[in-house]
Amino acid sequence: MTQPASRFVSALLLCIGATPAGFGAELDADPSLPLWELGLGAAAYYQPNYPGSDVRSATAFPFPYFIYRGRWLRFDRGLQGILLETERTKLTISAGGTSLVESDDSDARDGMPDLDRTIAIGPAFSLLLSDPGRSDSLWGRLAVRTSYSYDTDNWTFKQRGWLADARLRAQRPLLGPRLRLSAEAGLRFADSANNGYFYNVSPEYARPGRPAYDADGGYAGARLALGLDGRWNRLRWSVYGAYLNLDGTAFKDSPLLDSHHDFSVGASVSWVFLQSKRRVTPKNSSPEEYFETPLFGL
Repeated sequence: MTQPASRFVSALLLCIGATPAGFGAELDADPSLPLWELGLGAAAYYQPNYPGSDVRSATAFPFPYFIYRGRWLRFDRGLQGILLETERTKLTISAGGTSLVESDDSDARDGMPDLDRTIAIGPAFSLLLSDPGRSDSLWGRLAVRTSYSYDTDNWTFKQRGWLADARLRAQRPLLGPRLRLSAEAGLRFADSANNGYFYNVSPEYARPGRPAYDADGGYAGARLALGLDGRWNRLRWSVYGAYLNLDGTAFKDSPLLDSHHDFSVGASVSWVFLQSKRRVTPKNSSPEEYFETPLFGL
């Protein structure tokens, strides 16, 4: 790992490491949840078009709010297939992605092809690092995914390499389920194909101030995020802010990397109007992915 990344991650872990000191609140008397919930929601995000982009976009959209908490299949902002689940561990197949990037909107990418939407699919392993008998929690997570770009005009898919990320997530209830605080620190890595999809400059697109460039594989950034979420009767909501540090990355010299410091914010609110009478108690409470744009918003 590069020295800037090492210093940055040490600070992140120190920040998150301070939160488990309060691990002592008892679990809620009834930890069960409806098997499914149905409602309507809206979300808004302000973020760079891709990490280090010179263009930032504000996006707002409505969405059907649907939660399903099955034994082997779950849906909460994204689809998860459960391969293994115990009180302390969970192994899943999950997905993430990025949205369309139109090069005409970017000075750095002017004259280059647009970047299609991507979807990345692969296994993720979560491990509870704190006492499972407490409501506060500290989770470690490692995910490895294969990425594909896709064109919605003709629905063609192209493989774009692989990416991996390691994260620590601390969560603490402030007012029980009505208000919860989360903090997350993470490192990301990707191969040359994945980094190159965003940061390569082919010789035919080179010009003064934008030389040809081929990205290496390796370290791809460190991230810190803070968020609040909660529920009140049938209301569900979340807000977050995230910072991404790109110092020392494998693509640090790309002319398409406009900034080494990225910030993003997001919020969502939903109203549940139907839920099942049947209730389930998940074996663990590993965190949802509300720090990222949900798949239905791509």
